[in-house]
Amino acid sequence: MKNQIKTPVITMAAALALSGCGDLLDVKNPNNLVEESINQKAAAAAVVNGSLSLVSSALSNIWQPYLVASDEIYWIGSRDAWLALDNGFVGNPENEFSDGAFPSVGRGRWMADEAIKILTGHVADDPSYAYDLARAYHFGGIMHMVIGEVMEDFAYSDKTVSGAPIGPASMSGVIDKGIGYLDQAISGYETLGNTTRAIEARAVRARAHQSRAIWSLINPGAVAGFSLANASAASADAQAVITAAGGNTADVYYDLSYTSASQSNGMAGWINDRKENQYDLTLITVDDANNRTGVAMLDPIDNIVDPAVTKRMEHWGCGGVTDNCGPYSPLTISSTRLMHLILAENALAGSDAATFTTHINHIRAMDGLTAFSGQISDNDMLQHTRRVNTMIMGLRLADMYRWGITDPKWQPQSDAILTPGEMLPITIIEIRANCHLNGQGCSG
Repeated sequence: MKNQIKTPVITMAAALALSGCGDLLDVKNPNNLVEESINQKAAAAAVVNGSLSLVSSALSNIWQPYLVASDEIYWIGSRDAWLALDNGFVGNPENEFSDGAFPSVGRGRWMADEAIKILTGHVADDPSYAYDLARAYHFGGIMHMVIGEVMEDFAYSDKTVSGAPIGPASMSGVIDKGIGYLDQAISGYETLGNTTRAIEARAVRARAHQSRAIWSLINPGAVAGFSLANASAASADAQAVITAAGGNTADVYYDLSYTSASQSNGMAGWINDRKENQYDLTLITVDDANNRTGVAMLDPIDNIVDPAVTKRMEHWGCGGVTDNCGPYSPLTISSTRLMHLILAENALAGSDAATFTTHINHIRAMDGLTAFSGQISDNDMLQHTRRVNTMIMGLRLADMYRWGITDPKWQPQSDAILTPGEMLPITIIEIRANCHLNGQGCSG
């Protein structure tokens, strides 16, 4: 990618591959492994890699129904459950695609917490495992942040033991838990002198702090109009990330990467190969076969194809706007652009138009665009800049709710119209299995 620094926050590792531990497990068939094996210290790195693998799988699955419900991705295929999401029916627990994604989120959450528990025990006996513990907190922080961003409710079930639903009013606590995990990750990395990893975790924590502020704007329901999130707790992290990246115009993505040697990106497979869904035509252009042919979105000042969208599509295609890397497109968790957006919105929420403009123009300078100087309203500038610079990051639906933006595809009786702020539900696969939800009650 030309003129673009791409720094992965995490490189995807292979799934929990304990069969490579040799004499440690003393088995001929890796399918004979028992759960107790992963508690052994020699398996510590594999446990954390397993957490990363399942967290990455969860995001690639759950972001797609969330984004199809927004105006970022739309349904083009043959499966009507995608159409229902596209029409704004977010809260149906029986939608096959949100239901299909839910188990991966449950597995990712469980493994993230399990890795933290196991590594905490190892560190208590041997401090040399501190780096793996910091990584475990890092991945757990990402998982809890995303659950809080995209889910209306959640249950912390433990394998076959049902967990009680948290309740929509308490979902902010899931983001808070993610922030707490990221606190531990950053502290662990800094104690070890690993400033690179600490900055990567701070880039995620800045996002989490802003998502927590946005959660409060759309719960219990989004208020009609335009709401600004003042995530002052994110400011120090955002500025530290920008400085560490190399300054105000450093253009860095922090990604989850997917490869044939690790695992695939489920959402990328549906979009790139199956072509059930595609990026909205306000963003990109397509041919008769629904292949991406270019960028449709124009910059509101220079009236040219918006280079931010071009770069996001190049990133997604692993090369060029029209390139297709199949099920291996990366997912961006954070970026220096997001850091400037956080600082810009904080300033605008505090009526500091000058600082807002400064940060918007740092982003525009990354793309060689004319500086913003009041050509359109500050609110319009924020909306456009955030939309084109946070594509494919699992943030759009919340932005639509807090800014009063409706998708023309949303139906009048849809959740998105009638109950703005509603996110993805606990789905039927969990409802049927969970004694707190299936009406059968819990014994014992």
